[in-house]
Amino acid sequence: MREKNVSWKKRLIAQSDLIELHEQLKKKDKKVVFTAGSWDLIHAGQCRYLERARSHGDILVVGVSSNAAISRVKGPNKPILDEKIRAEMLTFLRSVDFVTVLPEPSCVPTLGLLKPDVFVTVKEEWTEDYKNSKEYKTVNKYGGEVLVVDRQSTSVSTTQILQRAVGGHLNDVLKDFMQYRKDPIKEK
Repeated sequence: MREKNVSWKKRLIAQSDLIELHEQLKKKDKKVVFTAGSWDLIHAGQCRYLERARSHGDILVVGVSSNAAISRVKGPNKPILDEKIRAEMLTFLRSVDFVTVLPEPSCVPTLGLLKPDVFVTVKEEWTEDYKNSKEYKTVNKYGGEVLVVDRQSTSVSTTQILQRAVGGHLNDVLKDFMQYRKDPIKEK
């Protein structure tokens, strides 16, 4: 059980401190679960996912993709929120014990440092050939378990939230312009 007075900043773990965290938690005989993602606009499906991940162990460590890593994978207009903001938001969720920022798009280096007992990931991000992935091989090498789970919300995603917000705004803007299209322009 997490101490109530631990400030959120103490729950942010630098990559360089992951080995020490691993050793401390092993001494306490804690089962460590790790998962990673962008966490750009947190929604209910992601919160359910984190609760589910947490249910597989005693401690949940969440990796947050760095700004640079997300830009490389998703393009120059992403992320929306800075990595520090995304990391801080996660520390306020009751299911999350620790957060670390991932410098690379792959979480393999973090898996090698933290050596979680369980690595949880979303099924849609993995092919049926996932056992040949670097992530799976890294976790399997030290005796950990990879758990591939379904999305926890089939109707809500960050992309859908963005499309709805932008689409709604564009609709309002276009509505103003559409009133001028009702009749052809005529000379008076």
